[in-house]
Amino acid sequence: MSKQFFEGIMTPLLLPLDEDERIIESDLESLGRELLTKGINGFLVPSGTGEFYNLAFEERVRATETIVRISKGRALVVSMVSDCGTRNSLRHIAAARQAGADAVMACPPYFVSADQDELKLFFNTLADEGGLPLWLYHQPFHTKTQIELATVSVLAENPGIVGIKASAASDIYYFQNLLRALRHKPEFRILMGEDNNALSGLILGGHGMVSTLSNLISEEFVSIWDALKRCEFGRARQIQDRIVDVEALVISGFHNWPAAAKYILKLRGIFSSSVVCSPASPLTEPETRQLESRGRELGLF
Repeated sequence: MSKQFFEGIMTPLLLPLDEDERIIESDLESLGRELLTKGINGFLVPSGTGEFYNLAFEERVRATETIVRISKGRALVVSMVSDCGTRNSLRHIAAARQAGADAVMACPPYFVSADQDELKLFFNTLADEGGLPLWLYHQPFHTKTQIELATVSVLAENPGIVGIKASAASDIYYFQNLLRALRHKPEFRILMGEDNNALSGLILGGHGMVSTLSNLISEEFVSIWDALKRCEFGRARQIQDRIVDVEALVISGFHNWPAAAKYILKLRGIFSSSVVCSPASPLTEPETRQLESRGRELGLF
């Protein structure tokens, strides 16, 4: 797996937390090793899936250090460095570099309503001063900010900016137009960031995907990637149906879906805790019963 020109499946890792919201390193190591054995090509840590936005600075660093330690070069390790301002983001990059990350990823500054010129300055500064390859993270649902196609095209000219994770569940056209606009730069990697668009994004020509559900059903994502490389489209459609069923339960089925995903990993014995960062709350008893019933039907544990 080339670290310079990544392709395949990247997992944005769920993070096991104790009651003080500190990472349980042994549990995180267990998850990372499990995913490596299943053929995952990269890790995003911490991540939105891993509640990076609520973690203390030190815990974000520990998450990266833990995964670098167990990965040992077998998978790309990308560290999320998003923050509200440029200087804080650069501080996160410096910590990620010290921890041994291969690259970093950043979404637009949240809370700040940056225009496109400000976004270009922000991302170019992170790439030019940070010292690690930078991935863009397009997540307009949470950041309330679009990285417009023209802006991505300009940023892609910076040799320090190596790709983008595009997460816009209802906007497959954005992803398709990204691929069209950047055909002249095949080295710039474009990854689908929505599980329910896995098949669409990969068929359109995406270089892979960043998949939340690969924490739970990694085999399916590795298999759909392999099936499409072999042009086994019927098999790929079957796998996508399975992904959609699991997405409907775990992500769409619960307001606080990280708690549901962590609970599944706890039932499997990979996590010892299903704690989520406050103010998010754990599953209620009715939610737990619903998850256990439908989860067994889907073979999740």
